[in-house]
Amino acid sequence: MQTPITLARALAPRLAGLCWGIGGSTLLQQLELVEQPHDLDIITSAQDFAAVCAQLAAIGSAIPPPADPRYATRHAASFVMADGLQVDVLAELALRLDKGVFHWPFDAGAIREADGLPWCLPEDWALLYRLSGCDEQVEALDEWLNEHGVQHPQRLAANLFAGYPEQLLRPTLPWWPWDE
Repeated sequence: MQTPITLARALAPRLAGLCWGIGGSTLLQQLELVEQPHDLDIITSAQDFAAVCAQLAAIGSAIPPPADPRYATRHAASFVMADGLQVDVLAELALRLDKGVFHWPFDAGAIREADGLPWCLPEDWALLYRLSGCDEQVEALDEWLNEHGVQHPQRLAANLFAGYPEQLLRPTLPWWPWDE
């Protein structure tokens, strides 16, 4: 079976000119936080969602996206490649909270280029995994941010401006770039 990164490299020319980034466990692998990702998670904009899905449909089969009550994501699709690798595509990612819904502000500013691929930012995913209750991923990203520092503080500000629940940042995280 091909790896998620191998598939992402093959997809990159097909998705050129579109706003997309790699998140989830493949991002964690790129940061050397996990050895083997579960699948390939592609985050894209609402306007590019159909185009990304069309490219995946050309090389794989559409399957129903996994149902998860934690998410209120507006655009979600899943595909399985011939070798069994699953690809999830998300646009307008949103997570249900006790009070309301957090809409993640994904745009071109939420992507960094590395190894010839567009990657989502660790700062964003540390916050997203925290909202999702994914403790292992939160711990790994917290350690990574402690070691490497916050490189994109504007993304933290964008999340706060979008209504990220500040109580989840208490006590203040060791890697948080600002004083209280």
